[in-house]
Amino acid sequence: MADHAQSCQGCFFKRCPDRILKLFSYILFVAALYITCFVTTASLSKPGGPIFSLFVLVLLAFGAGQLLKIAKIPPMLGMLLVGVALSNIPKVKEWTILDAQISSDLKTISLMIILMKGGLSLDIMDIKRVGFAVIRLAFIPCFVEATVFAIMSVLLLELPWIWAFLLGFVIAAVTPAIIVPCLDELKKRKLKIEENNITTMLISASSFDDVVAISAYMVCLSSAFSSDKPLYLQIIQGPLEILIGIALGTLLGIVLWVIPPARSNNPNSKIRTALILVLGLCSVFGMSHLNFNGSGPLSVIVMSLTAIKGWGEDQVVTDIVDKLWVLGEPLLFGLVGRDIQFEFITLDILWKSLIVIFVALCFRLGAAFMAVSWSGLTVKEKVFVSFSWIPKATVQAAIGSYALAVAVEKGADEMVVEYSRTIVTVAVLIILVSAPLGSLLMYFTAPLLLERADTGHCQLAEGKEEEEENV
Repeated sequence: MADHAQSCQGCFFKRCPDRILKLFSYILFVAALYITCFVTTASLSKPGGPIFSLFVLVLLAFGAGQLLKIAKIPPMLGMLLVGVALSNIPKVKEWTILDAQISSDLKTISLMIILMKGGLSLDIMDIKRVGFAVIRLAFIPCFVEATVFAIMSVLLLELPWIWAFLLGFVIAAVTPAIIVPCLDELKKRKLKIEENNITTMLISASSFDDVVAISAYMVCLSSAFSSDKPLYLQIIQGPLEILIGIALGTLLGIVLWVIPPARSNNPNSKIRTALILVLGLCSVFGMSHLNFNGSGPLSVIVMSLTAIKGWGEDQVVTDIVDKLWVLGEPLLFGLVGRDIQFEFITLDILWKSLIVIFVALCFRLGAAFMAVSWSGLTVKEKVFVSFSWIPKATVQAAIGSYALAVAVEKGADEMVVEYSRTIVTVAVLIILVSAPLGSLLMYFTAPLLLERADTGHCQLAEGKEEEEENV
């Protein structure tokens, strides 16, 4: 009888797509958790309460992301639009009120998770494999676009210089979250992206590009909120925060090499994960409390990079952080979407922002093409790399609203809050423009710009894919 039941169950699950089953499992988990919260904290879980607001936001954002993913559209776009809808539809807005400080803290936690995820995926050895092109691709387009964006922002958006560069470095970071899935899809289409090291170059450079942009952003952020300090303190604040972030992250990473003690048969991966998460939270919130807002996020990246370097191959920690990002992604993008309120956006700001975005992207394309010159790539391959350097999403969502969170926390004046809102608005616009534009250009120009992979490599790739599907 039991065998018959298992056979029927197996037959049913084989017919039902795995993605649908996974989606329903998340819905069931969230529904059960909400019912538990409602029974124990009814006042907070009713419509208008913070728990209700968070559950609605995460559930709808995750669902929208999964639907767009099925349609081969970057899922973060759906998550963003859900957040925008929840904060701008009148009746829905009343039901999903969320305290600004709670929103700020949750975005900071999500920021910590994505920075840790990036740090754990970085590999210094990739630079040696690909060469100096990774460094050029990480630095040149980032600083070119940030500078162009800053100049245009001063001229058109009327931002002060420090806030203009703050916005420039928000915009300058690319997103591996879109680049990597696109590369995986192109590999399945048997296009030549591995033999010439394009995959390694793009993945490695995108991670370092994010570190560069975030570090520069944090320096500008410190300067923006230290205008009341003496001039000499304002000058040393940025470099000091970088040094503190690197030193703290390195120290904590080295501590994690020996605590907890690891043995060959027991690396204590779960304890490592708990420690690195708690230390990351302490770094971000602790440094913010000490008015070193840039040191905390930078220390998380350095700590993760240092720790994984000492641990070697500990996939369990990376897998757990990746699973946390399943919750962190809809939470972060949904909360960033909530910061977009149409009442604060004028048509004048909108069209000026779009002009700035497209002009800066044109300069970025040229800078990316120049950065991969002398790297052994053909002209067509360089054009493809340039198109791959367009998509923006994760970093813009992670740090785009961080200045607004700091402004709210510090009780800044209305002008500073207005500058912060402008940064959030432009960050969301760049996501809405560049994420679909970059991914579409990668998908549709790849067959024209890249050669077909050789047969032997194709068969090997097919074997690996079949192996992964069987697992």
